[in-house]
Amino acid sequence: MTSFSDTYGSLFRVPGARRFMLSGYLARFGGAMMGVSIIAMLSARRGSYGLAGAISAVGLIGMALAGPLIGRLIDRRGQRRVALPLALVSVAVLSGLLVATWRGAPAWLLVVGALGNAVMPQVGTLVRSRWAHLLAGDPRALHTANSFEQVAEESCFMLGPALGGALATMVFPEAGLLLAVTLYAVGTVGLTLQTATEPPVHEAGEHHTGRAWRAPGLLVLAVTLALTGAIFGSMDVVALAFAEEHHAKELGGVALGCFAGGSLVGALLYGAIPVTGAIARRLRWGTLAMFLLLLPVLAVDHVWTFAAVVLVAGSAIAPTLITSTMLAQRLVPPSQINEGMTIVMTGMLLGVSSGSFLGGAAVEAWGASEAFAVPVGAGAVAFGLALVFGGRVIRGEQRALERWAAPA
Repeated sequence: MTSFSDTYGSLFRVPGARRFMLSGYLARFGGAMMGVSIIAMLSARRGSYGLAGAISAVGLIGMALAGPLIGRLIDRRGQRRVALPLALVSVAVLSGLLVATWRGAPAWLLVVGALGNAVMPQVGTLVRSRWAHLLAGDPRALHTANSFEQVAEESCFMLGPALGGALATMVFPEAGLLLAVTLYAVGTVGLTLQTATEPPVHEAGEHHTGRAWRAPGLLVLAVTLALTGAIFGSMDVVALAFAEEHHAKELGGVALGCFAGGSLVGALLYGAIPVTGAIARRLRWGTLAMFLLLLPVLAVDHVWTFAAVVLVAGSAIAPTLITSTMLAQRLVPPSQINEGMTIVMTGMLLGVSSGSFLGGAAVEAWGASEAFAVPVGAGAVAFGLALVFGGRVIRGEQRALERWAAPA
């Protein structure tokens, strides 16, 4: 246990780390609250989950389209010069959405307000790029930092949506989004004003591979995380439907908490494993474990059995996420690290949205028990992708390691 605590305790001794970790956590917690808060707010005021879901999807699609461009601008201009003003614009637009909903504005204005998500910088990428800068040349410490950040995000997405939904239903419809926007604003402003730990700006003329998505293996990582996100998104829907189908609706959230908790524990344990040299081959093992540990959900017939199965299955999710994040940092030059990680994490966001849609459609068409085929199928495809195209990631990482080892 001493070794375990020392492993993570070393992160807090990095100069400036505590401050940007706290700011990043506040911003991510607010971001994690937003999706559910917007849906709960709109459904309460307008009485339509369909409209609420459609408007929320507009913001997510906008984020997917604009995210890589924003990441590229941050690499070229710096976090303070790009992420700070964009975050303030995002906060202003989302605040407008809040007011427009409260005032009963027309639907088209709500759609415009949802586009505030499109220009929102991805805080997880900003924080991880700081770690990559501060811990450059120390892959073991960087692996621990990425694992810790995964734990932080898991906790945000375990607690944030629940708090946002509760505030919207128990206080007033706009309460969840109000707190979410406030936390995001405070955290992002606090993070971007910390220039001592900000990664350096890379000039446009610096040698790199062009657009980051052209880096060998990066799109494989993006699709892998899209499939991993589809597991999360579909499980959120199917698990609740499964609990309701078995007359235990109140246990659906508990089961989902077990799934997220398993992933959180997996991230902590995986981060304590020493990392040296190449890690790309771990992607195949991680996706295989993800698929195999999800298989038993096809045979569960009780909510508590399901909770036990996903607690174990969740532990395989985090290693895949952490490995993919580290590989995204390796496959692109330092001048493209924000752009590269944004592309990969955008795949995750799109996967969550797609998984929710497919999971809901499967529940309607087949029933909850059979709909578990969606997350299991996503795991199978992720493993198949890593098996067939993992060689591109391995070769891309090898070239990156050779580039690092070459004399300046």
